[in-house]
Amino acid sequence: MKNKFNLRCLILSILAVISVSSCKKDANVKKPEEKLLTNAVSIENGYLKFRDQKAFDSIGTIISNYSPKQLEAWETSFKGFTSYRSLYNNIQKEYSEVNDSKAFDLFQKKYSEVVTIRPDSSITFKLGTPYSAIFMNTLGEFKVGDQFRKYTKANSLILYTGAHRNESELKNTSDMTVVPVKRMLMTTNNTLSIAPPPGQSFNNGMLSQRLLYNGDNKRRVYIELWHEFTPPEHLVAFGSPRLYFSVLQELKKTFGGWRSNETDYYSNGTNLQFTTSANNGVPFYSFNGSFGPHQGVNGPVIYNMPSFPGPCNSVTGTARFTTGGVPDAPTVYY
Repeated sequence: MKNKFNLRCLILSILAVISVSSCKKDANVKKPEEKLLTNAVSIENGYLKFRDQKAFDSIGTIISNYSPKQLEAWETSFKGFTSYRSLYNNIQKEYSEVNDSKAFDLFQKKYSEVVTIRPDSSITFKLGTPYSAIFMNTLGEFKVGDQFRKYTKANSLILYTGAHRNESELKNTSDMTVVPVKRMLMTTNNTLSIAPPPGQSFNNGMLSQRLLYNGDNKRRVYIELWHEFTPPEHLVAFGSPRLYFSVLQELKKTFGGWRSNETDYYSNGTNLQFTTSANNGVPFYSFNGSFGPHQGVNGPVIYNMPSFPGPCNSVTGTARFTTGGVPDAPTVYY
């Protein structure tokens, strides 16, 4: 009987050790998303290097849905890397403190090569797009597989392989692809749909920009619809476009023009339908829903929609975004 009791105790002890060991292993097992974010991207000479196009697309889908605070945490995990997004946000905060002509002149001299100052004195991106600003360094660079990608101040995206090149080396080489990035700094009227010329697809860039005012005209906000197209690898299949809204910034009327300020961002309804050349222009994809709020943000904020195959041929629908200072912004039509 005693031997049976000892045997039972031994078996229970072994099971307990196995159970504890299993729990420890489970605690150390990373989720697929965490593995992707840590194993598929690294820092190399001040820019991010993504393992391949598939990894970049997957990480882009995850990261572009992050809140601004989550983006900050993700970026700071890469020591030695500063994104254009965080640089722009810091410049924007500094600009909100400018309150006289002397300070404005100093600001303009300091940052005119980094941001664009509009005629109304508000600022916007000078490099890349709201989406690419998350990944590129302050020079507009990142790497996917063995391909370098560089956004330029001339509103273009340069693609090349081989060793990293500086500005002068890029100007003197021909083995690269230059993709135009369309930027709109003028507002557009509400339209029923957006479409490129017949037989064509959208280029990378902003498809539409709305400038919406609060009732007293002392606050306003930019609502932008962007299109980012990823070419197919080896040209053997359709590429994938990504469409997203960017609330660039809420602006308040102050000295000399318009300055950004910290505020809350909301969406209470988006209903868009897309057509692509992948299915002969027949509408086959739609997005209908609302996005979560972002509170205490100094813009810009991205509202991402899933990518889909084939170049985008048209966008039709409605969307509504508001901020703490512009709570009565109207629905915009596309």
